[in-house]
Order: sequence, then C-alpha cells, then structure tokens
Amino acid sequence: MNRSLLKPHGCGTGKKDSSLKIEVVDRLERGLAYGEACFETFRVINGRVFDWPGHWHRLARGLAEYGLLLPQAQDEEVLFACLREAARAGPDVLVRLTISGGEAPWGLAAKAEEPAVYIQCLPYTKSKAPAFLRLQSWPFPLKAKCAKFVSDYAETLRALRGSADIHVLFEQDDALIATATANILIYRDGHWSTPLADTGVLPGRVRDCLIRNSLVIEQPCPVSWLEDCEAAAVCNSGLFIQPVAYIADIERLDAMDIHHMSFQPLLDVLQQQEGVPLL
Repeated sequence: MNRSLLKPHGCGTGKKDSSLKIEVVDRLERGLAYGEACFETFRVINGRVFDWPGHWHRLARGLAEYGLLLPQAQDEEVLFACLREAARAGPDVLVRLTISGGEAPWGLAAKAEEPAVYIQCLPYTKSKAPAFLRLQSWPFPLKAKCAKFVSDYAETLRALRGSADIHVLFEQDDALIATATANILIYRDGHWSTPLADTGVLPGRVRDCLIRNSLVIEQPCPVSWLEDCEAAAVCNSGLFIQPVAYIADIERLDAMDIHHMSFQPLLDVLQQQEGVPLL
C-alpha cells in the first residue's frame, strides 16, 4: 500500500511534540472506514480456551451479516495462531481476536481481496476484589446483538462520552441491560436471572453456559431488583464470574452478599469446562 506519513514539527517551544500523526493512503482498512469488523475476547490458559466453538460461531455469524463468510475449516488455523501468540505472552493470557473486511479502495461497494485477522495478547491479571458499578442510562435505541460488532462498541464509547470509568451498568426504561464489558446476573427469589438477549444484550459465552446448565433464567430484569436482590455478579470470558459489592445510586437496606451460597453452583459448573482457571 502506497502511503506518505506527515509529521508536522513543533514550534520550537521545547515542549513535547503533540502533533497528530497524519497518513495519506490509497487503501483503507474497512473495519476503520465502516466498522465492518467483529471481535472475540477470551483467555488462553495453558494452551486451552473456554468454549472456542462458541466464540468462533458467534464471530462467523456476525461477519456473515456483512457478507464475509468464514469457512468452518479456518477455525483451526485461527485458533492455532491465537494459541501460538498467547504462548509467547505467558501461561494465562487475554486474547482479542478481530476479523475485518480488510483493506480496500474507496467506497462502500469496494471489496477487499480477503478479510484481515488481528490478534492481540495481554498477560492476564485479575483483581480478586468484587465489582463496584454505577448505574447509567443507555441513550440510544436498543438493537439485537448476535455478535461483538466493532460498531456496537463505538456506540458504547459514545455512551461513556470519554469517561475512563467503564464500570457502568446500563439500563433503559427502568430495565437492566448489561455492563460496558460483561453480562449482569441477579440473584433474587431463589434463582439467578439475566436480561433477555433480544433487548440489546450480547449473548455472552459464560452467560450461555450457565443458561444451558439451567442455573440462570433469561427474563426482563427491572432496575428495582437491585434494591432487594440478595446477590449480583458480572460475567464474561475474561473474568468468568465476579461478584458485585456495590452499585452507586441504588438505595439498599443491606449490602449485597459477595459470598452468597448461590455463587457456588455457578462456579462448580464453570470449573468443569475446558479453559477455566481455578475460581
């Protein structure tokens, strides 16, 4: 790709040059140009991944909505590449796998020769502290999220409006949705519940595992449940299960129980799965 890089010089003030990096290109990554990309985030623990088939299926399903078809046989090639790069980073690594439309000339109708695959690895370090969240209203119309579309997360950034604090629990019309990066679980009236996946909620892989094992029920979850629920948790394929200790602006007579006995069945079923650390 032909490109020229322009780096304007400072004004001689002695201050660090904070000028923008400017590139002139003749082809552009379609994930950047149009959000034509999906991604998955998961941990690789000693060469094993929790629910790889589920991650790959969700990724392929999302890309299919752009007309980008991934042959089923390619999942082994991509998985091997993720495992190889993760092994270089350590025994417990957080991986982000992004697949986009690739580079193409100008225009919506332009097509790249092949999709582009990007792998990012980061040694995983998790705080054992419980989650502290703040409630925030989701400002946009809700839509179904069958996959992790890059464009959806651009919308999340807009909702956060530049805030460095991503520990938010979104709601709309007094119904809970999810946090910025994880699904929400609420324990109340003797069972765990999670918001329906057809109301702007991503069908997370840990969430799906718990539902399939009849430990969590999908149903509308009113904000008012936060006032009297016995326990709450967030879940995703990085932290798996993290109890919630506190949600700002929610008035309660007692604290949420981060050691509630209802957590144990969740941990037990996850512990039986491949690629799950000792929880």
